[in-house]
Amino acid sequence: MADSITDIYVLQKRLEILKTVIALQDMEDIAIQTKKFEEVTAELENLELVMETAWIIDLLNKAAYGDAMQQIQQLLTRFKGLAAETAPEIEGLRTEVAALTSQISDVETELNSVEQTICQFEIQQTREIGEIALKVLTFKRRKATTKAEQLSGDKDAQREMEDAEREETSYRGAYEQKLARLMHPLTDEELKDLNTMFKKIAKLTHPDLIDKRYEIEAVALFRQAKEAKDSNDIAKMKEIYEYLTSGTAFVHEHKTVSEIDGLRNEVKALRRILEVNAQKLSTLKLSDNYQNIQSIDNWQAYFDGVKEKMMADLHQL
Repeated sequence: MADSITDIYVLQKRLEILKTVIALQDMEDIAIQTKKFEEVTAELENLELVMETAWIIDLLNKAAYGDAMQQIQQLLTRFKGLAAETAPEIEGLRTEVAALTSQISDVETELNSVEQTICQFEIQQTREIGEIALKVLTFKRRKATTKAEQLSGDKDAQREMEDAEREETSYRGAYEQKLARLMHPLTDEELKDLNTMFKKIAKLTHPDLIDKRYEIEAVALFRQAKEAKDSNDIAKMKEIYEYLTSGTAFVHEHKTVSEIDGLRNEVKALRRILEVNAQKLSTLKLSDNYQNIQSIDNWQAYFDGVKEKMMADLHQL
């Protein structure tokens, strides 16, 4: 049968209600329940089942209740074992989806709080000491380059110059990215919207929930969303989100699977999302960067001290 287990389960319940009202000889209720039964059968896809239910409806409309009861009982006999066996699993899977969704929400809330703390610290760090730190690294690179030129062929001097160049390039890239973020300041509400859209995009592009044919596009879209999040580019995030929810993006795989298989896949995907997010949260909270941030009582006093030391280093260079 092409129809889902839940469709059959609902159909079974409707048939049982029809049996009851016929047995009670409640003509008004029979008419009402026949109409509701007809509405349920309108969604059926299996041709054999469509014909059988149409026959029952025809018998009911003709008041041929004896024949109708016989056909109802035959269908109930066929459905009872199947629905009884699978409906509880569907309900269990739905409950697990709800539970996992709630857990993911809790983890994401805490993860967002930790990320916001780190982000705010780094923003203030960029404002307070970013330019000075870049100047220090630039002077160190120039000094190392001069030394390498003077000591041509000296491997240690050459390695020192390469290390200095790499350190300056790496910091410059991170510094410019943070400057771009400072150029796109967001209100608390906008920041909340940015994070909400990013989480939804992460799910919409999750490899377990899309057709494999669109996996490359999904990865690219997620990467663009991550870049938009890192630079506070809410306009770009909205563009990606609207594209994914417009119906013109890749087709999701769940359209081709049964309901019970779809729920199993969703549970599998949600478990993985929860595991990944929980691991990310744990890694962030245990990181040296976050531990250092947590140990600082007064950020301004801390940056004033770092700035003073960097200025002294700069004068020495």
